Amino acid sequence: AHGDTVKLGAVEAQVIDVSGHTNGHIAYYLPSAGVAFVGDSVFALGCGRMFEGEPKQFWDSLSRIKALPPETVLYCAHEYTASNAKFALHADPDNAALQAYAEEIAAKRARDEWTVPTTLERELATNPFLRADDPALKAKWGGSAPHETFAALRAAKDNF
Repeated sequence: AHGDTVKLGAVEAQVIDVSGHTNGHIAYYLPSAGVAFVGDSVFALGCGRMFEGEPKQFWDSLSRIKALPPETVLYCAHEYTASNAKFALHADPDNAALQAYAEEIAAKRARDEWTVPTTLERELATNPFLRADDPALKAKWGGSAPHETFAALRAAKDNF
C-alpha cells in the first residue's frame, strides 16, 4: 500500500500509489539508489493511458512522482520516447528544453541507442503531462485546475 516500505534484498523501497493508468498501480522509489520504478505511470515525455483511473486521480499520482528529488532516475515500463516526443512538441512547441531533448532522442534512436531511463529533472522540464500545472500549458490546453489540463493533454494524446 502507498507509504509502505518493502525490502528488496538489502535495499529498501518506498511504495508509491500511482493509480490512474489502472487502479492500484504502484511505483517503487529506492532512496538509497536514487531510482524509481514507475511502471506505466510516467514514460520519457509521456504517461500511460487512463484505462481505469480518473484525471484527478492520475494527476495526484503524477504529483507524488514530481515530489521525488529531481535527480531521481526514472525507470519506466516501455520505451515510447520517440513517439512521445512528437506529441510533446505538438503540445508544447515553444519549450526549448524539449526541442533539444527531442533532437537528442532522434540522434540516439538513429544510433539504435536506448532513451530510457530518464531523470525526473529532465521530465519536469520537458514532459507535458508533468507540466499540466504550467501556466503556458494551461493557457493552451485549458483547464482551471492542473488535472483538467492533464485530462485535455491525455485526450489529445489518445487521438494523436
